Amino acid sequence: MFWRLPQSITSLTMRTDTASLVQVRDILAQLPNLDDLSLSGALVPVSRKALPGIGTDLRGEFGGRLQLFKEYAGKDAMNILLEIPTGLRFTEVEIRGMHECLLPTVRLAEACCKTLVKLSYTVSSYCESCPFVQSSGF
Repeated sequence: MFWRLPQSITSLTMRTDTASLVQVRDILAQLPNLDDLSLSGALVPVSRKALPGIGTDLRGEFGGRLQLFKEYAGKDAMNILLEIPTGLRFTEVEIRGMHECLLPTVRLAEACCKTLVKLSYTVSSYCESCPFVQSSGF
């Protein structure tokens, strides 16, 4: 990688036509102070077996609000976040996907159990919003 993002960035919104998990990981690795993360769009299909432990290179706080939409709401992107060795401290998680991803969503909620106060989970073939909202109680 020949470019560097300022480490002072605390909020990141990425909406992509196509990106790979490696590209997303490389961007997140540059931002240890993220407070809000929003990822939306299409991902290049890749076998997670080819990328074991891809999230273990990430460090940082990873708190605030997490939004994963469309293909980023799938288990591959969620598993990268779950592999972060410094843990997750999101207070709000919004998952809006096109395919069933309840188990990885529950695992994300469990990983944020000390900080999570709001969870929204939607599955729709059109990614429309009809959220299930859970407040507190984790």
